[in-house]
Amino acid sequence: MKTFLKWLAGILLVTLLLFAGLVILFNYMFSTEVTVYENSCLYMEIGGALPEYEAPDALEEALGRTVLDMRRIRENLEKARVDERINGVVLEIGFLQTGYAKIQELHYLISEFRKSGKKIIAYLGPELAFTKDYYVATACDSIFMAPTANLVLSGVHSEITFYKKFLDKLGVQAEFTQIGKYKNAPDVYTRPGISPAHREVLQNIISLFYDDVLKTIAQSRNLQSAEVDRLINIQTAFTGKEARRSGLTDGTAYKNELLEKFNIYGRRQKKISGTDYARVPASELDIRNKSRIAVINLSGVISSGSDSEQPYLGKILGASTAVKNLQRAAASKSIKAIVLRIDSPGGSATASDEIWQAIRAAAKKKPVIASVSDYGASGGYYIAMAADTIIVNPNSLVGSIGIYAGKFNVAGLYEKLGLKSESVGKGDNAGLFSLMQPWTKREKEVIKRLIKDFYDNFLEKTAQARNLSVGQVDLLGRGRVWTGSEAVQNHLCDASGYFYSALKIAKERAAIPGDESVRLIYYPREKSLLNQVLSGISIRVFYNKEINNPALQAIRFLRKIQNRPMAILPYRISWN
Repeated sequence: MKTFLKWLAGILLVTLLLFAGLVILFNYMFSTEVTVYENSCLYMEIGGALPEYEAPDALEEALGRTVLDMRRIRENLEKARVDERINGVVLEIGFLQTGYAKIQELHYLISEFRKSGKKIIAYLGPELAFTKDYYVATACDSIFMAPTANLVLSGVHSEITFYKKFLDKLGVQAEFTQIGKYKNAPDVYTRPGISPAHREVLQNIISLFYDDVLKTIAQSRNLQSAEVDRLINIQTAFTGKEARRSGLTDGTAYKNELLEKFNIYGRRQKKISGTDYARVPASELDIRNKSRIAVINLSGVISSGSDSEQPYLGKILGASTAVKNLQRAAASKSIKAIVLRIDSPGGSATASDEIWQAIRAAAKKKPVIASVSDYGASGGYYIAMAADTIIVNPNSLVGSIGIYAGKFNVAGLYEKLGLKSESVGKGDNAGLFSLMQPWTKREKEVIKRLIKDFYDNFLEKTAQARNLSVGQVDLLGRGRVWTGSEAVQNHLCDASGYFYSALKIAKERAAIPGDESVRLIYYPREKSLLNQVLSGISIRVFYNKEINNPALQAIRFLRKIQNRPMAILPYRISWN
């Protein structure tokens, strides 16, 4: 036995040394400085989901998979403003699949960059661009696209899939109960179509978004709103040449001609990619190098445990990770204030409350300012209201003060599949969490009491935080989603603004001079190589055990949300 333990200890020691060696090797191989040549042009490709923040990852950088998130785009433009080696910026914009608030903030960031006097041009496509791509592009000095590329301005659109009839055919019964007529998240499982309350809120939000599209394009391109409305609704689709004739763009160009089009200094420029330039330290340009402010990113569906990625729910904001980051930032003597960057539609009520408590504890030690990106709704709003001040993008989706819980009964599905499940229990409510039977009347009352208690708690905490009465909050709550601008008008948030607006307030509260360029300490911190290896192992196990077993996937997902009080946004807006 002793010999075995010695061998085991030796293997563990060798494994740890191997990991340490790999870390040192990666740091040595991939931490080389980026060379920025004189007369350079920063070239950034912006598209896809555009996450708010991705923690630095040496392994991904080594494989050339660095993600241009909002943080890197924001800092790249900030650095390029003062970097004398950078003469201008080219943005290749195509197929953005992010929320409306991020689109609006990108437009603002580009407008701020232009104040430096340096040129920034947009290239749409390269083959196809949509409304959101064009919205961002209009902030640039000039817009180009290929002669035969297409621009489709189809406006703002939302689609919701309802699963009730599909579940009925499978023999699955969805049972949910919610507080608030606008808390419509369960409707996709319990209703065959959209409810009047659901439609009311969606139509309001989409109308506000559409009005902003008209206003922004008209002002940026020196067009009348009526003309923009006509172009969207009458012509809709444009080739590169048609877009130029309509005044939507400034010319046509092929991708390999972009630097020549941008060559306003009389000599050919050198191109540096956005991912490479993101590795240039801000301190190298004598900015972001003095007092420290923590930026804690709270993105994803709120759940217990650690941050993760899940097949059905996507990015998970783990309460354990959030609390740990908040405690570290609050305890650090060098950090003067905390900015919470929130991009969450909500999630677990209990996990949201856990994060709320950690934010309140941090706020007793130093200023805490919340900055909401695309979403700060339901559980996302619950954690935001724990901050001293809430700054929202005008088109953020916030509020959704409400709660629901439910479960799926798959007994009918089992019968169709020829499966049989039998159980033995003792206790009137022993079957509360069973997937094989509906709630009894008493069990349903238990669930209603639980979510009513949390809703009352939500109302009371919001009333206290926002200096409103419980009755006022209830009228603004009931699951209703508001845009950022509406939330400010209703006193649910303090002011409209962007990340830098929140940073400015954090500096003021921390008594940091307004002209001082503070150093930003981002959380979560850099991913370790060990965590990446362990994550890879867990992913491999998941794929082996679950991806090839659809039934196991379904049961795992159903148990994840079974009978749990959930504070989550009832929908997400996508626009094409």
